[in-house]
Amino acid sequence: MFTLKKGVYMFDEEDDDEQGFDSQFNSELERYEKMMEDKEVYYFDTEILEQIIDHFIIKNQLKKALRAILFALDQHPSNHIFNLRKAQIFSTTGKLKESLLLLQELEKTEPFNIEVYVTKASVFSQLRDHGKAIKYFEKALEVAQHHDQAWEVEDILFDLALEYENEHDYQNAIKSLEKLLETSPDNESAIYEIAYCYERIGNFDKCIEFYTRYIDNNPYSFTAWYNLGNIYFLKNNIEKALWAYDYSVIINSEFSSAHFNMGNTYMQINEYQKALESYAKCVEIDGDDALTLSYLAEAYERLERYDEAIEIYEKSKALNDEIAEPWLGIGIIKELTGNRTEAINYLKRAAELQPENANYRLVLAEALYKEERLIEAEAELEAALQIEATYDDAIIMLAKLKAQFSLDDAIDFMATYENLSQLNLKVRIYFCVLLWQDGQKTEALHLFKKEYLIDKNSAKTLFLYLPEAEHIPEFIHILDLDNEQ
Repeated sequence: MFTLKKGVYMFDEEDDDEQGFDSQFNSELERYEKMMEDKEVYYFDTEILEQIIDHFIIKNQLKKALRAILFALDQHPSNHIFNLRKAQIFSTTGKLKESLLLLQELEKTEPFNIEVYVTKASVFSQLRDHGKAIKYFEKALEVAQHHDQAWEVEDILFDLALEYENEHDYQNAIKSLEKLLETSPDNESAIYEIAYCYERIGNFDKCIEFYTRYIDNNPYSFTAWYNLGNIYFLKNNIEKALWAYDYSVIINSEFSSAHFNMGNTYMQINEYQKALESYAKCVEIDGDDALTLSYLAEAYERLERYDEAIEIYEKSKALNDEIAEPWLGIGIIKELTGNRTEAINYLKRAAELQPENANYRLVLAEALYKEERLIEAEAELEAALQIEATYDDAIIMLAKLKAQFSLDDAIDFMATYENLSQLNLKVRIYFCVLLWQDGQKTEALHLFKKEYLIDKNSAKTLFLYLPEAEHIPEFIHILDLDNEQ
């Protein structure tokens, strides 16, 4: 009679042009309504009463539906379908406890009624008890499979998958959707949902496979193209990401999310003018938004159009001075243009607004360091490493700062990292530089040789931190040894 989707009852509408009710039903409906109006009592067949109740539910006339249910139960007290409809109405109107009480009784008298288990699962889903919702969807599935009701099986498998998703159990959600797709390979909702599940578990190749399959059937789905673009972006396939986003905005030029992510993608490949245009399109579509304006301002900043960038950052800040991005952006520009004292004030505010952002702490520390406010800089770097212990740039800068006072302290600090071999290459190369500067040349050369034989980029990193190494015979000898091989 109907299919259940996340607590919303959707009655089938394929019996005829008027939601399944023929002219005979219409005359019975008129007869029922006349009876109610005249406050009389007529006899109605159970099937007709069920149709009348379903009609009122479809029309969202739930009070009339409940009144019809009471009338039906009075005439046919042993017909359990009427209490089931009452339980379903209670479920949709938030009377969940009342619904469960009815369903518990119905489960005893109707142990093979799929609708009872599906409705009960829906109630538990609304109660956020997803474990019990899964239990009753599985019971419904067992009954449906036993009675070979294929269309019921498909709907239940889909709802079961959604409940597993609510539990963040994406592997079992995928299993349910795979079973559904075995019998219904063109089920678009299942294809779309399984792609999402593969995204959540990080299997981007399978995710792409299913989004592509969905797009094959729905080439004008701009959201599918957008999601496909997001997955390519996560795979760092920039060309494909832009290709998918482009299709999304071709189909729907007003879809701001795709324009926004195009902007982010262009920023990643240093195409700042194109990023600017994408962010500007977002503002054109959605109006002024503090975060979008901050991204737009950053694009201007990267193009070194600082006055325009500050103007837009200020506009963003005026809309919402509790987001950190405009404070950070203005601080960076002021630091770049030599106004460090003012820059530090802005950067401090950004760090206050996002105290768990290690990068913000590092940017502030760099500005403080340049102003020779070393104790404050050290505190910010230590805070950054409390947030992200393996943050390579913060480790190097803190070691650099300590080295200004004591090479031994800097070396001891870096030596405390037991997992030094697992950190970024540049951390170990800077450690090598500190050892060399401290006169521990054998240790420094041994470490550099080890790193260089693994990664030839070690030489460029060494010359960045110790430019004179290009002319130090011991380092040149290591490079020459490799060339001889």
